Amino acid sequence: MTPLTKPANDGGGAAPAPLAGRPRLLERLESVLGAPVEILPEVGSTNEELSARAREAADRRDPLPDLTLLATDFQSAGRGRLDRNWLVAPGEALTFSLLLHPGAADGTALPARAYGWLTMLMAGAVVQALHDDGVPARIKWPNDVLVDGRKLVGILASLVTLDGLPPAVVIGAGINVTTSQLPVETATSVSREGGSTDRGGLLESVLEKFVPLYRRFCQDPGRLTRPDGSLRRAVEQDVITLGSSVRAELPGAQAPLTGTAVGMDEDGALLIRDDEDGVHALMAGDVVHLRPAREAR
Repeated sequence: MTPLTKPANDGGGAAPAPLAGRPRLLERLESVLGAPVEILPEVGSTNEELSARAREAADRRDPLPDLTLLATDFQSAGRGRLDRNWLVAPGEALTFSLLLHPGAADGTALPARAYGWLTMLMAGAVVQALHDDGVPARIKWPNDVLVDGRKLVGILASLVTLDGLPPAVVIGAGINVTTSQLPVETATSVSREGGSTDRGGLLESVLEKFVPLYRRFCQDPGRLTRPDGSLRRAVEQDVITLGSSVRAELPGAQAPLTGTAVGMDEDGALLIRDDEDGVHALMAGDVVHLRPAREAR
C-alpha cells in the first residue's frame, strides 16, 4: 500500500488530485479486491449506478463479481439513510460503493438476515483505516462514523434483487476528506482531524481492512457474531453507541423507545434495555432517528 500523505493545511492550497485516470491506483485496488474497479469523474450516486449495472449484468446472464468497486471524484446526487441529502464539493470526499454477493466458500448464499452486519463491517474497516492515520474515529450505530460527535463518514447499504440470483448488497461510503464545504454544520473531515488528504491511499487502506473482515464473516456469520464471537467483539469495541442512554424515534405512531444500548445481536440489531429491564432488538430500518437520551428531550 502507498503511504498516506499528511496535509499541509486544512482544506486550502491546491485542488485535490483526482482519482479518475490513475491506472496504477486501479491496479492496486483490483489487486486488493480481486474484482473489477472503475473510477468515474462524476456520477449521481455510486450506489444507484452500481445497483443498476449489477441488475443489467444479471439480465445478460453475466453477473458482476463479488467485491466489484465503483468510485467517483464527485457524487452529485448523494443520499444518506432515509433519503437524506449528502453533498460535498467535487474532489473533497472519498465516495465509493462495493457490490457484495455474501456467500460461503461453497457458493451457498448467506441468509438475508445476516446482511445487517455488512454496514458494521464497512464501518469497522473505515475506523481501522482512520485509526492508522491518527484519526480517533468511532462508530455510531447504525451507519455513521464520528469524531467527538461530529460526522465524518456516512455508510449506506442497499439490497439489490437480481434476475435468477440471490439478492446482492451494494454498500457505499462517503468520507469527508477536505473541508471547504461540509454537508452539515455538525460534520467534520479527515483533514480537520489531522489526517491525510490522500483519497487514493485512504480508499486502498479501507479496502485492505474490509476484505478480510468480509471474507471471515462469510465463512461462518453465526459463529462470528454470537455474543462471544471474535468478529462481533472486534466491531463492538469501536461502537460509541454501546453503553449510552439513547432515545430511538420509531416510524408512524409508535412511541419512542428510551433506554440503554447494551449490545448488538447476531443480525446486527441494536439491543436497547428499557427502564423496566426489557430488551428490544431494533434493526436499522426500524429506526427513524437514534439520539442520546438527554439530547432528545
